[in-house]
Amino acid sequence: MNSENFKKMAAQKAVEKLHGKKIVGIGTGSTVKYLIDEIGADKKLFQDTLFVPTSNDSEKKLIQYGLKVTHEFAGLIDITVDGCDEIDPEGRLIKGGGGALTREKMVAYNSRNVVIIADSTKSVNKLGNFGVPVEILPFLWKNTVERLNEFYRTEINGGLEAKTDNGNLVAIVRTGDMDDPEKVFNLIKNVPGVVEVGIFLNLTNSSIICGMDGCSVKDYPLNKR
Repeated sequence: MNSENFKKMAAQKAVEKLHGKKIVGIGTGSTVKYLIDEIGADKKLFQDTLFVPTSNDSEKKLIQYGLKVTHEFAGLIDITVDGCDEIDPEGRLIKGGGGALTREKMVAYNSRNVVIIADSTKSVNKLGNFGVPVEILPFLWKNTVERLNEFYRTEINGGLEAKTDNGNLVAIVRTGDMDDPEKVFNLIKNVPGVVEVGIFLNLTNSSIICGMDGCSVKDYPLNKR
């Protein structure tokens, strides 16, 4: 079996958690695409569910299955399921390689329950080897990158044409393994021009990680909003 099989396994286990939920956050990425396919295959169970997608791609895929999407509602999202680029033993994440990090963080922050699904290659002891995606404004972007370069080597991901759904750019900050992700987050976030940082702290309630040994489900009870 390869990583695609493991992503599909994680999605299959996660879809069970969505039954009976009224408002569901849906993330972005290759693992989440399998989740949307699972939801679409049983769409009669979700005909009264409102989905909050974190990207235009996820929204289009949900609509193709005839599912309802919303960006406006009162209160909290019941549950959000999303993927990740890296997850450490404490449930801290690197996210946003696909450019949706700001919307992903907003949806996670406004959710009662956040479930991360991934294949086992995303599980790491320390965050950082993937690089930290950072959404930045196009205005004076060279200056923003220059300021970030004072801390870590930084590059624009995909070039100037690769805009986020918000119309911004994504930089990849090469931190290497991080001993203190919160310190790195604050360092990057304080640079003017930075919209959001793809380090997710204290947001994960549980994870489903699948690999050669099957699927591991883990809770992170200290992570609260």
